[in-house]
Amino acid sequence: MNLLSYFDDYLCILNSLEIGKFIFTGRKGVGKSAIAKYIKDLSDDNEQSHAKILKIGDYELEKHIQEVALQESKQKLIFEWLILVNLVKLIVENECGKYTKEFTKLKRFLDINSGVIDVDKHQFITGEKNKGGEVNFAPLKHVFGGVFKNYFKTSVNKAPFYKVIPPLKQIVKIVLDFPVNKETEFWLLFDDLDINFSVKNKLSADKVMELIRISRDYNNELLQNNKAKILIFLRDDMRDFLKPKYADSAKIFNSYEININWYDHSVLNENEIPLKRLINKRVELNFKKNEIEFIGDPWENLFTESYINGKSIFKYILDFTFYRPRDIITLLNVLSLEDYQFPIDHFTLKRIIKKYIHINIDELKSELSLFFTGNDINILFDKLFPYICENQNILEKELNDKIEDLGFSINTHEVIELLSKYSLIILRDNNGNLYFQYRDDTELDNIDRSHLHYTLPKCIYHKYKFIN
Repeated sequence: MNLLSYFDDYLCILNSLEIGKFIFTGRKGVGKSAIAKYIKDLSDDNEQSHAKILKIGDYELEKHIQEVALQESKQKLIFEWLILVNLVKLIVENECGKYTKEFTKLKRFLDINSGVIDVDKHQFITGEKNKGGEVNFAPLKHVFGGVFKNYFKTSVNKAPFYKVIPPLKQIVKIVLDFPVNKETEFWLLFDDLDINFSVKNKLSADKVMELIRISRDYNNELLQNNKAKILIFLRDDMRDFLKPKYADSAKIFNSYEININWYDHSVLNENEIPLKRLINKRVELNFKKNEIEFIGDPWENLFTESYINGKSIFKYILDFTFYRPRDIITLLNVLSLEDYQFPIDHFTLKRIIKKYIHINIDELKSELSLFFTGNDINILFDKLFPYICENQNILEKELNDKIEDLGFSINTHEVIELLSKYSLIILRDNNGNLYFQYRDDTELDNIDRSHLHYTLPKCIYHKYKFIN
């Protein structure tokens, strides 16, 4: 299904790009990649816009960084080259610029260096020793000779990639400021930064933080007076890990972050809830595609009952989720896998939710692998969660003791903090009020937990217990 047919900026967050923000953060499953693809699809549908999604895991950057034997920041050089080359590739996609002599020379520059500059094809310059891998910038000297004379002797036409970065950066700035390009959008979208990321690998964290810094600098300097932009899509647990790790990281995130959170206390009309608007559009399109008749609200046509246990059917289902698009889409996919009779009754819905829960737990295990070992994750689902499930009024001290006994590879305090941040354990007060990390404005760190009880969210609890 084409993303443009049902996805939109339901959260009204793209306006934040106009005030300089560029780092999209959110939990796995909130739709970061969908937003990146939405921007890409919008761009593909517009002659005045060009976009490319870059997935760092595809570039084997660790291998390249080890090979580039330089004194300067290796990550910085790799990322600068990656950004500049892909900006040039986007610029030559602009058909309006093909009648300029600079366009022809830029295209020729890409063609003759094919295989040397294509980092994504794993053919990369390893330094000065690899003479065959040097960048040939002779085509550019015909129109940008004044730039190159500041960096190379007149007789020099080739150099290692890192020596070509300063003049190429200057050239990209010049070309982007041409009238033919100045009002054209150029998007570089960095996604899937969690691939190969490890909290135990310093280089892994340094790499992502360096990309963020460079993107900030390019957006604020090279791309400031045109419509080119670098965007980064980052998991919030990675952000939480990076934020206190570097002297400048907290300031960067505070200044440039766009957080994606679909939960909103202030929306009273259920049909105006962004998540329901997104899902309703998707359900409506599927009804039409399969020639299923419906009346009024598409979502409510799926079910026999509008309310269950005093809640609307939508909010009843949300209680089994983390309020993310992926949760609801996963549930709808379960619904589509079998030949269910529409509308769905309550008994059938409980079976569907149970299947969704087991699928979602596999996703959760993948998410948790950023901080927990495989053995830790097995302990969580085979021992700790079943224990909490049978001891619903457990206090913090008892939970601490139990975690200590189970022998996790990380300390007890960190286990509790991580599970709280992921909302895999939640707090309940004596009045029955529940505190979810993703739902509450209150910082859970500021709550006195000593007299509060720990329990499990429904999406974990009902892995072990029947749904009433």
